[in-house]
Amino acid sequence: MKTTKAIAVISLCMLCLSWFGGQLLRADVQTKQDILHPQGLLWKIERPSQSPSYLFATMHVNHPRVVNLPPPVEQAFRDSRQFVMEMLLTFQAVGLVSRASFFSDGRTLDNVMQEENYRRLLAVLQQRLQIGESAIRHMKPWAVFSLLMMPVEQGSAAALDMQLYRRAIQAQKSVAGLETAQEQVDVFDQMSIADQLWLLNQAVSEIEQTDALFPEMLEAYVQGDLAALVQIQQQMMSAESDIDDRLMHRLLTARNQRMAQRMLPYLQQGEAFIAIGALHLPGQDGVLQLLQQQGYSVAPVDIRR
Repeated sequence: MKTTKAIAVISLCMLCLSWFGGQLLRADVQTKQDILHPQGLLWKIERPSQSPSYLFATMHVNHPRVVNLPPPVEQAFRDSRQFVMEMLLTFQAVGLVSRASFFSDGRTLDNVMQEENYRRLLAVLQQRLQIGESAIRHMKPWAVFSLLMMPVEQGSAAALDMQLYRRAIQAQKSVAGLETAQEQVDVFDQMSIADQLWLLNQAVSEIEQTDALFPEMLEAYVQGDLAALVQIQQQMMSAESDIDDRLMHRLLTARNQRMAQRMLPYLQQGEAFIAIGALHLPGQDGVLQLLQQQGYSVAPVDIRR
């Protein structure tokens, strides 16, 4: 894989990482009964005197079982006047994420990593993604961590979010993002290098376990089992450090609050189709609960295939 292709993958990884976040308390795993809004990918969001909108839980991959939308989801998307996603995948946004992924102060990845960890990383990247040292030597640890979190099934087809974005543009819908590229970059770029390295080293050492969980996550997603997704993610958390916890707070809890607040104008206008990562929806701090606190009713739509 050439360096430019590696950069392109990184440019979409910010969305992907929402998939690998969870609402977590160390290694504790909640029961399904304890998780709010446990079931459903498509949710009808409405309030009196406002036209209803729909909130759709995405999985940021291009697997056929994900990108082939069930008829009710397809209908809700087609009927919408406006399409809203986490971050607009514009040329400018992709460029900003790409530039932020690289050191600009003379440091290199091999300088900040211990030699043994660096060599182990290179071996994993070569075997997993056919990426050589020249492609990642100048990348920041969080950017390489993002690459490792991409499911190995990823091919040349666009992920679900990008496909919906392109279709919305072609259909001349109004399009908007809930976050800026800089805000998504800051989730990782404002972490210390030590924390970034811990995450990267953990990802390398646990890559086989992470890969083994992907089929289970895919099946839970297709079934609309949000509670199962939360449980799977909770199982992936480390009990040995609070770095995971702090990252998950930045990835989910803080972003849920921001996105829920920024959804309000689109919900007030009505007829919006809002697509965000599945793990942003459920839970006490999830977007659905936050919208209910704003006076909206949220109801799952039956989309069983």
